[in-house]
Amino acid sequence: MEFKVIYFDNSATTQTRPEVADLVAKYSVENFYNPSALYNPAIKVKLDVDNARKTFLNLLSADKSDRIIFTGSATEANNLILNGLARKDKKILVSLGEHPSIYEVARNLQNQGYKVDYVSLNKDGTLDFNDLQQKLTDDVGLVSFIHVNNETGAINDISAISKLVKGKLPNCLVHFDGVQAFGKVLLHLKQDNIDAYTISSHKIHGPKGVACLYLKNGINIKPHILGGGQESGTRSGTENPAGIIGFTKAAELMYIDFDKKRQHIANLKAYLLEKLKSSNFNFVINSNENSLANICSVSFVGARGEVLLHCLEKYEIYVSTGSACSSKKVGNRVLSAMGQPNDVMLGNIRISFSEFNTTQEIDALIQALTNEIPKITN
Repeated sequence: MEFKVIYFDNSATTQTRPEVADLVAKYSVENFYNPSALYNPAIKVKLDVDNARKTFLNLLSADKSDRIIFTGSATEANNLILNGLARKDKKILVSLGEHPSIYEVARNLQNQGYKVDYVSLNKDGTLDFNDLQQKLTDDVGLVSFIHVNNETGAINDISAISKLVKGKLPNCLVHFDGVQAFGKVLLHLKQDNIDAYTISSHKIHGPKGVACLYLKNGINIKPHILGGGQESGTRSGTENPAGIIGFTKAAELMYIDFDKKRQHIANLKAYLLEKLKSSNFNFVINSNENSLANICSVSFVGARGEVLLHCLEKYEIYVSTGSACSSKKVGNRVLSAMGQPNDVMLGNIRISFSEFNTTQEIDALIQALTNEIPKITN
């Protein structure tokens, strides 16, 4: 796939693969049937959707008896898990580094009288295990943490977190927001004893408007969309076979030549960091050395990230100032929780790679930064 522009905002969304788009078109125009209908072509579509669930369980290394609930977005899936499992007699733990689709739901539940507590971050953006251990009191019923931080790429050790939580509170439910992780790391949900996990299609070169929530067998969620009882009664509404089949194909393709793709992206990030270090920029790298290679959070001290974003746009180079879901908000909650000072937060941009980016594009980015940063730096 080729872009006429230089796109470094793959953590916000990705270009849909042509072969995925072809499948979406096929299930929109030819195999367009409602999977709840009773005639043969519709039954075949339902079978395709059910096979998609099996594919995701396999990619997640989950048990065959576990469930995949398809939703319209990862935000919906995250809302579903928190709202669907919240109990007034049990506390929910989230971190200060969560995506807004978890953090804002937690705040809303707290405003409704539910017990919510927030686990601190380390300076590298990962979860503070000491703080988590102290806050795992007997009344905690659900923990929900981001697997890979969407701002910095900081990777939380979900196996160690689950072991800590389940070791202290065996009946506590463990959910991870895996939107930035799926397709970029290998997952072993059964082995790691994880109860729920969220995945998004448009972050892995799939279509927008579809995502899924993994649920371990036996975990029942109170639905917040009622109607025809689709998705085993958990999420009513006509299924989106075109989106689901496209999503599934995109997921499978992410894990083909996985090590080769991961190494290519790691090389891109290393090349970017090498170029930055040999420049005259006054910058701070907010992504720790063990962060996901796909994401590099960098702050240019003395500049404003939003101004720099628009300067780069003149070259048809696209980056972000952080999460697209919180782009209208002032400040950066994640960097603040990491203890970064105001000038670092103000000068922050996020550069996020896909397998389709090249070192030549990074060269173009560095040249554009060289041209523009002196113009906008205090």
